[in-house]
Amino acid sequence: MREIKFRSKAKMSIEELDDLYLEHENGWVYGHLVMYGKTPYIVGDFIEVDSEYTVNEFWVPVYPESVGQFTGLPDKNGGDICETVTYSGKPFGTIDVVKFSGGAFKLTDIEDALLPIPLDDSDIQSVEVIGNIFEHPHLIGGKHG
Repeated sequence: MREIKFRSKAKMSIEELDDLYLEHENGWVYGHLVMYGKTPYIVGDFIEVDSEYTVNEFWVPVYPESVGQFTGLPDKNGGDICETVTYSGKPFGTIDVVKFSGGAFKLTDIEDALLPIPLDDSDIQSVEVIGNIFEHPHLIGGKHG
């Protein structure tokens, strides 16, 4: 069984994360998702657990709109907005967003509203990450970033 992890943009500054020796990628933290009231946190593995409390490696408050499930597939640009080229599709590719759908991570074409296709579909020639929906909404028609 694969471990389910989440990714989110920390509300703490990069300097604060560094001062606390918390692992991150340009302010993005990875771990387990925990809600405390209405505030989401990315937390590290459990260190100690009993019936009254838990102790985790770390707790980082994060922006709710940036929370996403980590696919486990590494990418060089750290995001979920992709330019995808298929063998049967447009010669210059489409702009897609990675979403969890039907029990799998799939590419959803935002331009043509084609059916989502699994990341391992044999028709995919190449996928290049070009951004993420939290920091680059303009890539998919969003108005703020």
